[in-house]
Amino acid sequence: MKTEYLLISAGILVAITVITILVTTQKSRKKNLKKQLDELYVRFNSVKTVPLAFKLNKAQAMARRNEEMAASVQEYFDKYEHTESHINQIQDSLNDVDDNMNTVSYKEALARLQEVSDSLSECEKEVSEIDSFLEEFSKKENIQREYSSKLKEKYRVVKTTINKNAQLLSIAYEGFVAKLQECEELFSSSEEMMYSSDYGSAQEDLEKIDALLEEIKTNANAVPKLVKDTKGVLPLMLDETKRELALTRQRGVYIEHLDIENKINEIETTLNADIKELSQANTEGIKTRVAAAKDELNTLNEELARENKAYRMARETNDRALEHIGDMEKVENYVRIAYDKDSARFGLENLNEVLKKMRENVEKYKEKYQNINIDLSDCKKPASEILEVAQELDASIDADLKTLYSYKSTIDKSTDGETRAFTQLTKLQLVVSEVETKLAEYALPSIDESYKADLKRSRDYIASIRELISQIPIDIASLNALLDEAIDFIYKFYNNINNVVGMGIMVENAIVFGNKYRSTYPEIDRELSKAEFQYLNGEYTKALKTAISCMETLFPENADEKILENA
Repeated sequence: MKTEYLLISAGILVAITVITILVTTQKSRKKNLKKQLDELYVRFNSVKTVPLAFKLNKAQAMARRNEEMAASVQEYFDKYEHTESHINQIQDSLNDVDDNMNTVSYKEALARLQEVSDSLSECEKEVSEIDSFLEEFSKKENIQREYSSKLKEKYRVVKTTINKNAQLLSIAYEGFVAKLQECEELFSSSEEMMYSSDYGSAQEDLEKIDALLEEIKTNANAVPKLVKDTKGVLPLMLDETKRELALTRQRGVYIEHLDIENKINEIETTLNADIKELSQANTEGIKTRVAAAKDELNTLNEELARENKAYRMARETNDRALEHIGDMEKVENYVRIAYDKDSARFGLENLNEVLKKMRENVEKYKEKYQNINIDLSDCKKPASEILEVAQELDASIDADLKTLYSYKSTIDKSTDGETRAFTQLTKLQLVVSEVETKLAEYALPSIDESYKADLKRSRDYIASIRELISQIPIDIASLNALLDEAIDFIYKFYNNINNVVGMGIMVENAIVFGNKYRSTYPEIDRELSKAEFQYLNGEYTKALKTAISCMETLFPENADEKILENA
């Protein structure tokens, strides 16, 4: 009985649990479906509220006079009708989902929600496409009206400026007023065209207005400057050019080839005509002609300045040429004397013809110098041409001077090379003698055969240098090369001998110092005997190392100092 009671209780608990789970699941499912449905209604309302009909009516009015535009608008009107039908279908589907939710047909509601979502996505694309087209289409009207508004503001500013500067622009004021009146008429015309949706014609009128306003602004800006240039700047520039022309003639500079007077007359004639045109409110081309006149006057002034500068430079260049002629005579004389004296000794090339030519050139250059002076005084040739002749003369003299200086340098180098060879030979002889003296004085027990060979080679170098110095002609290049080689070798040999002798002395000092401790320390006696053997065999480096090492066993901190003190 008790067992049956327990089984019944367990069954009741299971049933209650299952029922609770089913109820909870059902509520959760309904809540989820309701959330999805609300989201779809939000999307649907966003699509439905786009004012496509209003924008289409406006686009049809704008495209009334343009067949191509009308065809595009009609195409999108057809798409709009299809989209409206699509929106109505979606509305019906959403209503069906509401019915399914109310009848607890959740499975059917879920399937229908997915269908509505897909259909709504497609509808959103359709609406977006149509709306984008209509926005772009209507933007043209907005842009045009904005353009018109900007032009009206621009017109107001231009008109205010003209009236404000009426006195300054008096020479052309009536012409500006007529152009402003034309702008007003075009504004009225463009407004009528936009009202009748003839945006093409309206745009043409607006562009005409813009061009007219730019023309007025340009002319208004140009008139004061042109008056200033034609009435003030150019006359002053003409006076300055005339004054510089008169001064140049007073200096005696030839300038007839520049034809400056005729060019000045042409500029004055054009200037008078431009002033007349400007008085009739006509500025076309005047700015260009004024700029050309300024450039022409600047060019004339530059040409005058160039001829004046050329005249001054021609005199300076000719004076410098005379100085160089004097230098040329001095160097030629130096080279000729040195050549006659040492040509055989140093094997110099035959310079007789060259020096003869140089003496002839000196006379020729003096004559050219005199001719240039005459041309500068006569004032019958352009100074720029005279300058070219003077520069050619100076360049020719410099070239000959360079040649003479190169011969002088060769002679000086040969003389200096011989002097250097004698000086270095004496030094090398002293060095070799010192090496021989050291070897004899210290009488090291063994000298490596290489040192003897090096000593012989050093003596051979000295003999070869003596031989080259005594030759006629002397070969300076070979002598310098041999001398450099000998200096390098002999001084290295000298340093090596000094090192060997110094090392031998240090070994002797170390052994003498160590002899004090031989009787006391058998190890010291043995090592010093080894060092003496190495010393006698000419192994000075090993001997020094051995002797120092055995002394360091006694004096680890200051063995070197002890040896030096004993020495």
